[in-house]
Amino acid sequence: MDNKFRNLDFDPRNLPKEYLEAIGMACTCYAQTEDHIQMAIAGLLGVDMEIGWAVTTHMTLPLRESVLKSLTDIKFDDLSDVEEFDRLLAKVSEAANKRNQIVHHMWCIDEDTKEVFQVRAQARARVNVDVMPVSLEAIRADAGFIYNAGIELFRFIMTKNLLPTLPSRTRARFDKRKAIKDKRRAK
Repeated sequence: MDNKFRNLDFDPRNLPKEYLEAIGMACTCYAQTEDHIQMAIAGLLGVDMEIGWAVTTHMTLPLRESVLKSLTDIKFDDLSDVEEFDRLLAKVSEAANKRNQIVHHMWCIDEDTKEVFQVRAQARARVNVDVMPVSLEAIRADAGFIYNAGIELFRFIMTKNLLPTLPSRTRARFDKRKAIKDKRRAK
């Protein structure tokens, strides 16, 4: 960006609707990709999806990746399966980085030119702030990459018959700890 003064508007509500749509698409694609990661863990563990969510919901992505690598080392005998899974996992990690670039930086619009910019601040040893133009096509391409990374992982676990089952309808779904407290209070 040149050094001339720009009249930047940082109110996200004033970004062009097509930008907001593309940013939202990238975010929802990543939510789906995250769910596929959780499915892969549950499937490799051989548990249903509800138990899988109990185990994975609050895991960070690096922890999920580590768990997946450990599980694939145990589960897969064919080295080509391990190699393919690692390739897919690397793609999912790249998708996470693309998502983070979209959601963890501020957005603004030049009120005069209507150009859209992203403000990226880093503070590693020194503070560095970049104001960079971002095209709508770039955001859409990132959303597509994020979606494809998740779908490829999903297809792989599906072809390996590792999709977790749905939880049993007969499983109790009430808060057992609350019931215990209520029972104790009643005594």
